[in-house]
Amino acid sequence: MSVSKELSTKERLFCAAIRVFAQKGFKEATVREICQLAEAGNINSINYYFGTKKNLYNAILDAMFAAHQTRLAQYPPPRTPLEQLKTYIISYCAMLYGGGEVARDMVRIFTAEMARPSKALDKIVEKHTRPEALALMAAVRELLGPDVPEDAVRDTCISIGSQILYYSYAWPVFSKVFPEHSGMVAYHEQLAEHILRFSLGGIEAVKSHYAPST
Repeated sequence: MSVSKELSTKERLFCAAIRVFAQKGFKEATVREICQLAEAGNINSINYYFGTKKNLYNAILDAMFAAHQTRLAQYPPPRTPLEQLKTYIISYCAMLYGGGEVARDMVRIFTAEMARPSKALDKIVEKHTRPEALALMAAVRELLGPDVPEDAVRDTCISIGSQILYYSYAWPVFSKVFPEHSGMVAYHEQLAEHILRFSLGGIEAVKSHYAPST
């Protein structure tokens, strides 16, 4: 990844850190490497703009977890629960798989963070992920109806999210099993359409399972 010289020093450091953290993880990444990639010159640049390497990493985590809400704002406001679910799936697939090299690096950081959560994760989840999850659950609840218990609503949402996230975790193996695959940048719109169809079928199955007997 080359860092554009048109960016400010702070922005170059941020972009360079994404690449270095993705390649080496937080512990092995060094301030010197980040500054060299950013062509920031002085290794004190990170201290000046972010305070510490940890603060820089936390800023990247915060931006990652906020990215979906930023992308959602680019779509017309959904008018129905179905439109909300559709927009959620399309925007997440575009964010994870349509963003090229930077998106892939962020997925690597996310995967590492899930394996060894940092202390910052609790606040970030409460700030970004929990409100987003509750909004999705409200939409899915409307689609499932009042007879479906809360744990089944939650599990339905998890099933939808798992379909979206699968390729971000499994691509190194999946791409070897199916080498003819076109790649996720080209495929993400088709994937979103499939996930929506599959999810709607699953929602109908769950709804039918809990429907009152006549």
